[in-house]
Amino acid sequence: MKRLYKAVLIVTVFTLIDRVLGFGFKIYLSRELGAVSVGIYQVALSMFFVLLTFTTSGTPLVVSKMTALFRKKGDTQSEFSTVAAALVVGLLFSCGLSAVFFIFREPLGNIFAARESMNLLLLLLPGVMFSGVYAAFRGNMWGRERYVAVSVIELIEQTVRIFVCVLLIMLGFNKLRMTAVSMSVACGVTAIACMICYFKAKGKLKSPKGHLKPLIKQALPVTMIRASNTLVASLIGITIPFLLQGSGHSLAGALAVYGTAVGMALPLLYLPVTAVGSLAYVMIPSLSSAYHTGDKKSVKSQIESAIIFSLIMASLFMPMLLALGEPIGVFIYGNADAGRFLAFSAWLLIPIAAENIISSMMNSLGLEKRGFINYIIGAALMFAIMFAFWGRFRIEILSITLGIAWTFSTILDIIAIKKRTGIRLSFIKPLIKCICLIVPSTFLTSWLYTLTNGLPAVVRLLIASCVGTLFFALTASVFGVINLAVIFRKKSKKYGNRLLNNGMQQGGVKRAKRFKNKKTVV
Repeated sequence: MKRLYKAVLIVTVFTLIDRVLGFGFKIYLSRELGAVSVGIYQVALSMFFVLLTFTTSGTPLVVSKMTALFRKKGDTQSEFSTVAAALVVGLLFSCGLSAVFFIFREPLGNIFAARESMNLLLLLLPGVMFSGVYAAFRGNMWGRERYVAVSVIELIEQTVRIFVCVLLIMLGFNKLRMTAVSMSVACGVTAIACMICYFKAKGKLKSPKGHLKPLIKQALPVTMIRASNTLVASLIGITIPFLLQGSGHSLAGALAVYGTAVGMALPLLYLPVTAVGSLAYVMIPSLSSAYHTGDKKSVKSQIESAIIFSLIMASLFMPMLLALGEPIGVFIYGNADAGRFLAFSAWLLIPIAAENIISSMMNSLGLEKRGFINYIIGAALMFAIMFAFWGRFRIEILSITLGIAWTFSTILDIIAIKKRTGIRLSFIKPLIKCICLIVPSTFLTSWLYTLTNGLPAVVRLLIASCVGTLFFALTASVFGVINLAVIFRKKSKKYGNRLLNNGMQQGGVKRAKRFKNKKTVV
């Protein structure tokens, strides 16, 4: 587990760097392109992501699981054949979809509000094909637990995209089209970098015969789940403005409310659970390998520890968002409505974290089909509740229905995992403790923000959020949710060993031994 959490830390650091670069790049594009051009590009980009979902979403995960399993068995032949099979599947799907959109570009272009969106999508199609290649090699590196290499390559992709885009714009080319070109170039560089890393690590390509069908069979449910995520997000984008209009909003007002909630507030909820996403990313090969080799003890330990870790991480940041949601919205976006929706939706951190980690476990345990069915049930429940409020729909109902959907599908996933592995529901007790500790931590955070009135906004936010988060961590340690004593005990033991060695050299053996044997009190 120590190695697992070390990998989580590495991936989290690289992910944060990548997101900071991406956030800065979005600010640059919004200023260079303008609101209308950004909207046109966003439409093309959304379709690009749909194509990527159908092309690459399931392949890396399945290849990573198979790679981890084959390497544990010492079956390098099957490992290399799986990579070759993934490469064939990725190229067939990506080239096939790209060809369809290129051939039928005229009629398909009519679905876009602006014709230029279709032109941009055509420039993005090479990126789809490059990603089909990248997915095969990335999955193998993932299965080999080469998380640093994968993280560095993804950071290179973001860096290349920014550099190429800024350079081409500075040279005077069409800004909007060069934004799309830079994406395809970055995907190409990423694919080449992955190939170099794979072959440099003595990877080979063997005949994919006998591995294509198993790969497609396992990847298809994962692809369908992630494709359904994309489609559900698109449906939400259509449904919410429609329901708001039915409740008395104008079209412009409905779009403004939707953009404030979904475009500004909800993305901030995913930042605090970055570590959970990293854990879900790195544990899939390890958990899958343990499960397929029959190591039930390791499977149960990983699942129970990961769920508890995810819930603690979500609870740790809830007081900050509950108490400071509105000022955070004003500070970042200059929009108090976004901040109020952020504070109202802060409780979603727990179902977001739980759904994130548990859905990954379902994939590792071969429960992809059940996970897909559970997700569809949750989504159907969400839309049913939304339409039940026809004529009196408010944006806060979106937050409530999202939480209900994620919670319901997650509970169904947990039931399936329990049947498959026999895990104990050991996370319930820590979760109850965390919820109880959130209340005083939220009041303390809010009180400190009020107390520091007169200081700059950023200083007030930092003081209140840091102290509130630290208070939650300390009280969680007191009530046995977080075991800080283990950390201090390890440090004390290391220091005691050093003191013992120094004491022996200086003749103070007895005093050094007394320090080493002394129990640490926390």
